[in-house]
Amino acid sequence: MTVRAAKWSCQPIRPAHDVTRPAIQMPAHACDTHMHAFGPPGLYPSVATPRYDHPGGGLQQYASVAAALSIDRMVFVQPSFYGTDNSFLLEALKRVGAPARGVITLPETEVARNVLEKLHERGVRGLRIDLFKMRDLGAAKSEYLQALRRVAGIARSIGWHVELYSPGVVLRTLAEHLPEIGVAVSVDHMGYMKSDDGLTDADFRTFVETVKSGQIWVKLTGPYRLSNGTDWGHADAMARTLIEAAPERVLWGTDWPHIPDCNLDTGALLARLVRWCPEDELRTHILVDNPAHLYDYN
Repeated sequence: MTVRAAKWSCQPIRPAHDVTRPAIQMPAHACDTHMHAFGPPGLYPSVATPRYDHPGGGLQQYASVAAALSIDRMVFVQPSFYGTDNSFLLEALKRVGAPARGVITLPETEVARNVLEKLHERGVRGLRIDLFKMRDLGAAKSEYLQALRRVAGIARSIGWHVELYSPGVVLRTLAEHLPEIGVAVSVDHMGYMKSDDGLTDADFRTFVETVKSGQIWVKLTGPYRLSNGTDWGHADAMARTLIEAAPERVLWGTDWPHIPDCNLDTGALLARLVRWCPEDELRTHILVDNPAHLYDYN
């Protein structure tokens, strides 16, 4: 079994007035496809052993940042902090309404069709699977595949997609199987392929070829998760490669509130997308058209 690292201590969240404003004209319906929101601790308890302490990250805080960046649509992604209790995510969808979509995590129990239909009506469009947790428990490849196929079956039955929150070393072993599961798959954080974990440029190129297969989507999120310290050059190169290889399959998100480095400037992350993709029309596909397709915005 992998030994879990010490719990992260989150920095204070950067206030919206201190977020860099966009230097470009943001397109209408720009979508942040990857963010997390958190409710009051007394009302929405965490799992027994969360990876990090409560970061803050309330709905109003996020709304202020989204307004500062001219983000009109957003996807609430269930954080590991809440495990399979999606209560606050569903509350967030209720409060925000039509501009929001949700990606939830379900328990390993049978889910009735009418429950899935109600979740769909509330804006849920994806199921997240936490392969970091499975790795910590010492899962074998066969167990990853079993879990992936189970979740894919549920997603397929309601017209959703599967979202992978996965270490790059696990993704490397699963990549060849992703086009086979019969449902769209979204991969967080450019595949989380960190050289510190022993992943190579060849591993990343193999992943890029998988994305080009047409069934896989990848989020250009969390460059700070992929690089050492303040040098994000490796992540920049990964993002540019993915955009060039499969522009119709890449998505962008803030990863707000940037756990545990919550003082990061969300506007500077948006500016990084502009450097990765300076072409206005292509960037509009990434910010608007691609998420509209995957998250079923009418």
